[in-house]
Amino acid sequence: MKYFLILWLLIPSFVEAQDSINCKLPLEYNEIFDAKLKGQMYIGALNIIGIEFYNESYVPGNVYLENGEVATNQQLRYNGRIDGLLLNPAGSSLEILLDNYFIKGFCLQLQSNGKCFSFQKIQIADSLQVFAQELYAGKLSLYVYRRYSLEETIVQVVEGAAAEKKLYKPSFVYYFKLPNNSTIGFKRFKKRDLYKLFPDNKALMRKIFREKHQRRFKDEADLTRITELLSSLYK
Repeated sequence: MKYFLILWLLIPSFVEAQDSINCKLPLEYNEIFDAKLKGQMYIGALNIIGIEFYNESYVPGNVYLENGEVATNQQLRYNGRIDGLLLNPAGSSLEILLDNYFIKGFCLQLQSNGKCFSFQKIQIADSLQVFAQELYAGKLSLYVYRRYSLEETIVQVVEGAAAEKKLYKPSFVYYFKLPNNSTIGFKRFKKRDLYKLFPDNKALMRKIFREKHQRRFKDEADLTRITELLSSLYK
């Protein structure tokens, strides 16, 4: 089976806007509680417009560390422009950019019913890992990298002075994770695009979609259902 990977899908956009570390505060942050979180004080870029956060406001969530420890009920938000998890420590107005190296994954409680949306660190190239939201787990798993990429640079004039603003918009990348833990990245999931990802199984895929009456190929809910069907390709 051949897999066609497009390099620009695999490599996150370079950060076009400058984020900064507040040098008036201690640079390293170590929280001592159920689990230790490590990171640095963070101040976001001031010239960003559009969208850069998956969840703009802080929400409760858990952080799962590589060493097996879990930091529960933390205030978190995810920045898809820099692929970074931000923490708001209890009783503080500070923002901490957590060190991705120590984090295996995290979940965000985005709904009042307590449902937690799970993100995991996945390998998308030989030396490149990103946090991606898990949409379906099976023999064939589905993830989405909630990436926000530079759309254009806009010059705005404020009080007679020109200033550049960086406009960021969603540029999500989806990944199938195969049983051997390799990944296939794609941005479109029309039927013909899926056939190109699995050219050796095109006839079988057609048969599965026909028998299961899978006619919709429009949104993430459809893609999740499609992934569940395609899992049957792997015994």
